[in-house]
Amino acid sequence: MESGDEKIIEEVIEHVRRSMPVTVNWARLHRNKLRPGHLLGNRFRVIITDLKVTAGEAECRAKAIAEKLMMYGVPNFFGPQRFGFQGDNIIKGMNIVKGRLRVKDKWLRRFLISSYQSYLCNLYLTRRLESGLFYKVLTGDIAKKYSTGGMFIVEDAEREQLRYDRQEISFTAPIYGSKMWMARGPAGEFESEILGEAGVTLDMFDQVKVEGTRRLGRLSLPDLQVNIEGSNLVVSFTLPKGAFATSVLREIMKTEP
Repeated sequence: MESGDEKIIEEVIEHVRRSMPVTVNWARLHRNKLRPGHLLGNRFRVIITDLKVTAGEAECRAKAIAEKLMMYGVPNFFGPQRFGFQGDNIIKGMNIVKGRLRVKDKWLRRFLISSYQSYLCNLYLTRRLESGLFYKVLTGDIAKKYSTGGMFIVEDAEREQLRYDRQEISFTAPIYGSKMWMARGPAGEFESEILGEAGVTLDMFDQVKVEGTRRLGRLSLPDLQVNIEGSNLVVSFTLPKGAFATSVLREIMKTEP
């Protein structure tokens, strides 16, 4: 590493230190630029302080919750940080999609629309939970294999339910867009209801040139661990790229982290 590279790294670390309440333990340059899709996942080790109950009680409660999370998984919600202050990004993104707002900056425009897509995805997951459908696959679901990432249409829900229960597959949630792979049958009707209630059509996404995609609906947490260190609760787990640690921590803490 050349001296100029070291200076760049030091400047980046200092910029992060001034901008955010985080500590950078190390950083280094790589000859290839990190682009979307390069990241496999993230390992988290989160220390929860200022417990409202004794450490022993916190550990007991958290481990009981962790057992259920490992058994059933967690909805792959987008975190609230995605939506801006008081959800402003959602409103702006919705207005862009509906043709009520024009934003010249391409990056900002895409970011705001993405926030609105994330909101609709969260709404879909919420409705699936409320309807008791988070714990099962539906005929017509677009399912995804945890092991390979391969996706397929659920033709026989009863057969695929066994694989879902073994956490071999998950349903996928819609990131709505003009070229998104739509679910079929009952699953497709469920997805369309969300769009209908929002007053949005796929043609509107086509007008703003947003193609859409599918998102893993359920997070699997096979390595979730909960321990006490001193008077703090330590939670460790691994998530795939694009997943938010806050979705797991909210379940453990039973509050917004």
